Amino acid sequence: MKLVFHILICFIPFIALLSGCKKILEEKPKTFVSPDAFYTSPSAYELTVIGIYRTIPSTLGANNWLSRESFSDIIGTVSGAYEQGLPVYQNNHQPFFYNVRALWSNHYAIVKDANFIIKKIENATILTDAQKNSYTAEARFLRAYAYFQLVQLFGDVSLRTDPLEDLTNVQIGRSPQQDVYNLIIDDLKFAETNLPKDAPTIGRVYKLVATALLAKVYLTMAGNPLNQTAHYADARDKALEVINSGTFTLKDDYADVFHHTSYTSESIWEQTYQPGVGGNPLMSNSATAPGYTYILTPAAWFINSFPNGDQRKAWGIKENYAAPSGTLAPFFQKFVNLDWIDQGVITSNAGKLEYTIPLLRLGEMYLIAAEAENEINGPGNAYQYINKIRWRARINKSDPAAVPDLSGLSKDEFRAAVLMERKWELHLEGSTWYDLKRTNTLSRIQDIRGDDLVHPIGAYNNTWYIPDNEITNNNIPQNPTYQ
Repeated sequence: MKLVFHILICFIPFIALLSGCKKILEEKPKTFVSPDAFYTSPSAYELTVIGIYRTIPSTLGANNWLSRESFSDIIGTVSGAYEQGLPVYQNNHQPFFYNVRALWSNHYAIVKDANFIIKKIENATILTDAQKNSYTAEARFLRAYAYFQLVQLFGDVSLRTDPLEDLTNVQIGRSPQQDVYNLIIDDLKFAETNLPKDAPTIGRVYKLVATALLAKVYLTMAGNPLNQTAHYADARDKALEVINSGTFTLKDDYADVFHHTSYTSESIWEQTYQPGVGGNPLMSNSATAPGYTYILTPAAWFINSFPNGDQRKAWGIKENYAAPSGTLAPFFQKFVNLDWIDQGVITSNAGKLEYTIPLLRLGEMYLIAAEAENEINGPGNAYQYINKIRWRARINKSDPAAVPDLSGLSKDEFRAAVLMERKWELHLEGSTWYDLKRTNTLSRIQDIRGDDLVHPIGAYNNTWYIPDNEITNNNIPQNPTYQ
């Protein structure tokens, strides 16, 4: 199916999840479609479920990449023109920063919308049981996805599973991370059981998306801070379910995974954008041509770390690129339209970039299987998964010296190798900081940036600040501050 799924409208006046100005909440709208008048057909419930997706693009803006990619070991100097970008790079972010507030509020908007329709579906007499289960599964998947981002970013977070119907219940405390993960797993298992085998339209989730996200969640739970290592087996098994399903196929050329406006054979779940309109922000944040406020440039050590003959460097990183304005500083090509660089197109037009953003893809499933298998049994049976990714990375597939197969490694050596492979394979796809956190390797930022940091890297870097307005509104404690 080539139909690209796009969220075009927001149509339901939801009650805000978190507190804001009481006066605003009490205003009476002049026009209002009551829920009873709207929910007169199954399609109304489906449209509301589709409406939950509306906030996902907002979670993929520059605020997201400041935290999940810019503050990592693979990123080099950021543009001082990007407000608050440099302080984040320097480990000097604040509770009032845009990225801090946006990461909290946007993901909670997804939670709020999901909670609304989950509750509404419970008493929907016009829906069949199959429809109830399918729509609820989709909403619960999206709620799990949002909470998975929140718990990784902020640690203990406010856990709400019902819509807010009374202003006296606005304030809510923070729940332990284990409770949050319990909800995530429960939601994803329900989604895996009840989602359809195939997505109704590209962009919506289906059964194997839940399986793939379960693999990623289990891998995260096995690492820091929960360190529940029994979940390595769960992560491996779920990743192998996706790999062995026969639904997806790795592209032979790494470059063919990207610069598309729809799914490829490797896509499990992606954010798509409307051709001619676009909305992918990552060219604006990674191109180093004049007019771009880049926050995602490759660090020198990362450029030099790739194996010889690796397409992920040859195609993925551009050095000494000749543009109309002159030779450009190195940049990642993964989400950059080179034609626009050659034509001198600047940021305002680059906001129309149509390239999809992978949220889950097959390449990562191979790396999850490799990492988890090594942690369980050592590298013996893990080589097959990581070497599949390395074979794909070769420019010349017939040259075994290019990105050579791994062999003869100890468990510790393989662990280091697979984490490096994730950096090469998944850069700019939103996992880099999460990987540093779950593997207790955030100290690499200190090693790489050294004197560029305002504050030294410490245990407090395992979470971001809770936004200042949420501390005030909810009367909840702040995460550990800088030492």
